[in-house]
Amino acid sequence: MNVLERFFSRLDSSTRARVVLPTAFLFACTLAAMVVAAVKFYGADLERARRERAEVFTEAVAAGVSNTMLSGRPADVGPLLGTLVAHSPDLLAASLIAPSGHISLSTAQELVGTVPWRHLESVHQATTVPSPLGRDSEYAVLLPVKNEAACARCHGDHSSVNGWLDLRFSRAPILAAESQLARTLSFSAAVAFVFLVGIALWLLGREAVSPLQRLVDAMKRAEAGELTVRADEGRRDELGVAARGFDAMLAALRRSQAELEAFYRERMVRADRFAAVGEMATGLAHEIKNPLAGLSGALELLAEDLASNARHAEIIQEMRHQVDRLGRTMEGLLDFARPPRAKLRSTDVNESLEKVLFLVKQQGRDGAIAISSELARPIPPVLADPSQLEQVFLNVCLNAFQAMMPSGGGNLAVRTAPGEGIVSVEITDTGPGIPPDVRAQVFKPFFTTKREGNGLGLAISARIVAEHGGHIGYRCPPEGGTIFTITLRQAGQARAENAA
Repeated sequence: MNVLERFFSRLDSSTRARVVLPTAFLFACTLAAMVVAAVKFYGADLERARRERAEVFTEAVAAGVSNTMLSGRPADVGPLLGTLVAHSPDLLAASLIAPSGHISLSTAQELVGTVPWRHLESVHQATTVPSPLGRDSEYAVLLPVKNEAACARCHGDHSSVNGWLDLRFSRAPILAAESQLARTLSFSAAVAFVFLVGIALWLLGREAVSPLQRLVDAMKRAEAGELTVRADEGRRDELGVAARGFDAMLAALRRSQAELEAFYRERMVRADRFAAVGEMATGLAHEIKNPLAGLSGALELLAEDLASNARHAEIIQEMRHQVDRLGRTMEGLLDFARPPRAKLRSTDVNESLEKVLFLVKQQGRDGAIAISSELARPIPPVLADPSQLEQVFLNVCLNAFQAMMPSGGGNLAVRTAPGEGIVSVEITDTGPGIPPDVRAQVFKPFFTTKREGNGLGLAISARIVAEHGGHIGYRCPPEGGTIFTITLRQAGQARAENAA
């Protein structure tokens, strides 16, 4: 048992599974071959012993026949042979063969007068030969009856033998012994085979099935949310490798879960703060808008009164510009803090882009910026608010215009393409690109690199796209420029997801 356990412990579980059945089959074949070989060897030994005993018995019978003949009682030879046959279970017949080769006397009357053997002159001692009738169930022993000096007065001295003794023996005892041995060995081999297969299956269950079941149970517990479960039992096979990999995965999952929880706690705190700031900003914007309206009206009157003074008029104009800028910032702040509810419907992206490009072309009438479009047709509709979608496209295109103007112009390219349940929009400019040190802050509110900007355009665009279930991102190729990609869900896909 210890040897088998050590053998199985050195095999991996898949090898165990592959080894058990072929090994059992091979072992069964080996046992069967061993049983057959043992029966044959034992049968051969038993046959040899039986034949040797038959030859000795034949010599004893020959001596008895010779003594009876020498005693002057040849008539008693027949009864003597009959008595021997009657008291010997495996002796089938006893016969005397004359020098001419004919059977002169036999316990089997049908053999008298027959010539069963040829070349008897070559038989000089007790010899075992097959049955002359070709029967596998019997064999014969031939023994020459030598012409002794005492026999010569009756038989003469012209021949060295007076005849031959022919005894026929049955092989039934030998066959019965072989059959009994075969049954005994087969039963023993079957018991050994069943016992060994039982041990192998037990070891397979203990070394492969049970560990695999425990690993599956650990996986189910982890799936149920118990991430602290451990599956590693210190095994060195591939089940142990899988268990350690599973434990490592759970450890990484626990770390990710902890990081995610910390991240969301931080985001929730920030969201609460932003909500409070948004409410305060909304209130402040409302409070500031009214004074700004009054200030703007007063500046209009001052501009009329001081129109004759060029120096004062320039100051008033700058003040009016700053008041307008502050007013636009308040409007953007109100849009960001309290956005209007989106009215979603099936929308043609190409149509929205064409409206935006028409407006943008009015900004580039000087021809410094070339505008091109590659709109896929037909294109699946998206589920969106058309006005908000146009606002997003307009913000991105105007940002691209403002990025290319300082360098004297460039190219603005717009492209649409359908995807797997989505529609993507790419807006590409040939400007200087976004500096690496500010790329992480592009979508943050109030962040801007432009002197006249308020930093709310891309932040509002990102919020609108997120509310539509889409995604907005950008990349800056090494050769320069910026590519903004806006991905929106197709109307059918969005409705299916909402229904689910």
